[in-house]
Amino acid sequence: MANDEPMGIIELEDSLADVEKPQEIPAGKYVAEIQDVQERTSANGNTYYAIQFRVAPDELPADVAEEYEDGALLFWNRLLKPRSRSDRRALFNLRKFIEAIGLDANTTSIDPNDWMGRSARLHVALGKYQGEDRAEIRAVEAAEAAAPARVAAKPASRRRAAAE
Repeated sequence: MANDEPMGIIELEDSLADVEKPQEIPAGKYVAEIQDVQERTSANGNTYYAIQFRVAPDELPADVAEEYEDGALLFWNRLLKPRSRSDRRALFNLRKFIEAIGLDANTTSIDPNDWMGRSARLHVALGKYQGEDRAEIRAVEAAEAAAPARVAAKPASRRRAAAE
């Protein structure tokens, strides 16, 4: 362990053997709030931002929300910290992320602490991890993204009349 403080004992109400895996949140789009940001280093030596999002229970489908009374936590560990000004892909991805969380990309200074509490719309899909389904963030976009316009279907009787 990195720090020298002893770890505390976890006291459980029920036996750990009786705990079942909660249902995963279904694939879809959810507005979520950034709860934590940490700078980490990958096994390849790349520095990235580990970002924890919380999807509030009222954003979740009713049949799943009851299992996540404090909200569902999802993690975005795909945002590399640019190494230099020539790291164009990392800079572009950082720009898109900054815009998605509603901050001004017209800047030369980025403070990840400013990301805390910001919201974004997450594209969530089901993936596999150690043989089990797991909800994964596939993309992050602006929370205020305009919903696609829905065209109301004409009733069948009106479609027939229009065709005659």
